[in-house]
Amino acid sequence: MPHHTHSGMHEHKAKALKNLRYAFVTVSTSRFEAKLGEKTIPDESIEVAKKLIEANGDTLVEYVLIPDNPRLLLEAFLELAVREDIDVIVFSGGTGPAPSDVTIQTLGQVLEKTLTGFGDVFRYLSYNEIGPPAFLTNSVAGIFSGKLVFLLPGSPNAVKLALEKLILPESGHILSLARGK
Repeated sequence: MPHHTHSGMHEHKAKALKNLRYAFVTVSTSRFEAKLGEKTIPDESIEVAKKLIEANGDTLVEYVLIPDNPRLLLEAFLELAVREDIDVIVFSGGTGPAPSDVTIQTLGQVLEKTLTGFGDVFRYLSYNEIGPPAFLTNSVAGIFSGKLVFLLPGSPNAVKLALEKLILPESGHILSLARGK
């Protein structure tokens, strides 16, 4: 197995893009309907994400709330994907086994490249925290139009785990590779 030398790791980090700009999309029919009725269901996931993204020296530039609806998922995705001021798009919610969970089926196949290792490592980390229910975690990462896209479960713990352990430490490096820098 090839291993990284100490200098190799420095080079790896030196080429990584910094000050990334994030968009966060909560996919939740219940929250969306509450908002339409001018009620608010607290969205812990966006609060966790905003705190972690900013603590990492990055910026949250957009927050979107949509219901579990394939057309609205695709619309939100394409609107964010063409924006010049966004590097990473995180979708949270709609990844489970329920009939209403359509995030993976809708967006997974639209990605230009899929980073299949992300889901594997995320499930492994989840398994260490929550045990067997981790295999219900359908998570996908990929590239679309020079942007990094993550499809995550809707729980604040899942968002925290993915951001802390995988997304924030590696996104700059992945983007530098994806954009051929």
